[in-house]
Amino acid sequence: MKKYELHAHTAECDKVAGVGGAEIVRLYKDAGYDGLVITDHYFALFFDWFKDEINIGNKKNIIDRYLRGYYSARNEAEKIGFTLLCGAEVRFDNSINDYLVYGLNEQDFYQLPLLNRLKDVEELSRVLPENALIVQAHPFRDKMTVCSPDNIFGIEGYNGCTEKFRNKMAKTFASHYNKPITSGSDFHHVSHLARGGIITSKKINSSSDLVDVLKNGDYRIIESN
Repeated sequence: MKKYELHAHTAECDKVAGVGGAEIVRLYKDAGYDGLVITDHYFALFFDWFKDEINIGNKKNIIDRYLRGYYSARNEAEKIGFTLLCGAEVRFDNSINDYLVYGLNEQDFYQLPLLNRLKDVEELSRVLPENALIVQAHPFRDKMTVCSPDNIFGIEGYNGCTEKFRNKMAKTFASHYNKPITSGSDFHHVSHLARGGIITSKKINSSSDLVDVLKNGDYRIIESN
């Protein structure tokens, strides 16, 4: 069986995170995982945190900066034989809800509009590649609202940095609407290591492989409590 982390943030792109991309890869490899998805925050705070490094009129410059943690992780993953995939955690400027996006490659980010500037998840679904999946992250945290189940693929029913009762509410919501449930550690610090993810018999080598596993339900979620 194979283990994959679906929710991790790098210090290169997140002022709240404390571990760089390359080190995250090594930590998860040592923890017995076979791969992970880097889902750095794609939101207004990113532009505030790194405003001195970003040329807002230069899309390539913005995406190069946004993917810095992913590129660091990818370089290390290639050295040690570890699957490293590119994703995002998107928050629109007019909302505090977070949405995990799977099924992307780094080239997609250069072609897509600035995702945080979109109006809502319905608009996000229209601009993403056809095979991409949207999963609402930790939907029952304070002040967040659950979006229409019609506009998303699934729900993050287990989040390693969210209280147990809130995860339970997320699972209940997903079950009621017959939506797939995912799990992720929401890794920011070493203390968050290996709290979540999925276990599958399928070897995941690419973003399209991950999408197939999630769509087919060929996995079970990892829960640390």
